[in-house]
Amino acid sequence: MKNWHLAIISGLLFGLSFIDIGLGFLSFFAYVPYLAFIILSNSKKSFWCGFLFGFVLNIITQYPIMLVRTYAFIGLIIAMSFYFAILSLFIKKVHLKFPKAFFWFFPIIWIAFEYFMTLGSLNFPWLNVGYSLTAYYYLIQFSDMFGIYGISFLILIINILIFKIFSSKFRTLFIIISIFILWFGYGIYKHKIIKLKSTNLKVGIVQLNILQENKWDSALLDSTVNEYGIQISKLTSEERNDLIILPESAITTYLLHEKEYMKKLSEMARTNNVNLVVGFPDYNIERIDKKRKYKFYNSATMIDREGNYHPKYDKIRLVPFGERIPLLSTFAFLEKLQFGQANFEYGVNPLLYKIDEFEFPILICFEGVFPELSRKYAKRGADFIIVITNDAWFKKTVFPVEHANNTKIRAIETRLALFRAANTGISYIINPKGNIIQQADVYEKKNLSGFLSTKIRDSKLTFFVKAGYLFPIFCFWFSIILIIYSIISTLIMVKNYD
Repeated sequence: MKNWHLAIISGLLFGLSFIDIGLGFLSFFAYVPYLAFIILSNSKKSFWCGFLFGFVLNIITQYPIMLVRTYAFIGLIIAMSFYFAILSLFIKKVHLKFPKAFFWFFPIIWIAFEYFMTLGSLNFPWLNVGYSLTAYYYLIQFSDMFGIYGISFLILIINILIFKIFSSKFRTLFIIISIFILWFGYGIYKHKIIKLKSTNLKVGIVQLNILQENKWDSALLDSTVNEYGIQISKLTSEERNDLIILPESAITTYLLHEKEYMKKLSEMARTNNVNLVVGFPDYNIERIDKKRKYKFYNSATMIDREGNYHPKYDKIRLVPFGERIPLLSTFAFLEKLQFGQANFEYGVNPLLYKIDEFEFPILICFEGVFPELSRKYAKRGADFIIVITNDAWFKKTVFPVEHANNTKIRAIETRLALFRAANTGISYIINPKGNIIQQADVYEKKNLSGFLSTKIRDSKLTFFVKAGYLFPIFCFWFSIILIIYSIISTLIMVKNYD
């Protein structure tokens, strides 16, 4: 296939920039060969080059999913590759219709795609271009303006300008240097002007490091619960803690249906005079056509100092193929396909929990990569963010690091501290500047503890929280109109020619 090598190089460069091996800067060059194959190829070849780009990229960044379920990996790789193929076809159609304005439209269409990946049951906003720069502290400060989408946009602009340099337009080098000066300057400025204060709320995190092959062994349930109790007592005896966070599915039984374990957790909270956040599976029973139907959820809740259980939160964003077969609500027959997936139900009730004067949401696992979730909670008055996860599925691969890096941006977008509790890592405490204050690495048994820090500010909300999220929405609808116009006008021209 002509230009196939350009697709492979582009996918390879972006994939290597994404997996946190110190090559994040490669994202500034990754889309140069991509632009080349779009310009040089016809529509059909752009489609298949786009598929190849997506295939290479996803093999590099998503291979750990094979450790969970092979079918989920195959399904995701195929779906994501076709996503990129269709996107590349659309981009080519716009290029054919607007060759002179193409370079202005390209980053807008790509941001529209990143936003599109947050929608529907196939939502998977994992590979946003901006996440490649999570190790570049000053550059990611700009995400408080337009979120991760703003970082992606700037990276794509740099790629376009570098492409123009290869097209012998060396004057663009000055523009590239100017962008980096302004970009770094904004980050330095934010670092200096944002002042933080420590509150009197102290938060602890327990990372037990339970391997996935042992986690759901019912014979180990009691010893696991007891070990959590030991670590909670250790944290509260060494120093005062107001809140202790346990990971996703920390209690591997239907906690709210098991009085014995409910009582144990309540006693832990009362005995240690501490509020607990804990994850667990749950279910409801509904009668449909006079038949009992079980609906399962990935859930979490807070148990207060008196041992009272607060309303549970059910995970709203589920991992496609892993936690639920996509389009299951539309095509009920898909429920009969059982490959070992959980087929959880979607939660519908976003909650804010409260301790003293502080409010916070609980995001479960995959939800940490959705900018609009943390943004909505910040808008509702959240003072900090909690993310609980279980990345033990992926062992010591690139995935736990990718996941932790992607989630990190939520703290900068909202300028809220973020506490992440992971079963086998990576757990951390991040302040509103995006600095990691404490961290427990993969496969490390460790407790973390620190005071909540908040930003001293005139306005509580960042621009991203107030208005910056309109940017990807604008890109989305603008691109829809642009693509439809490009396709329809081409069809009309072909018909008239005939």
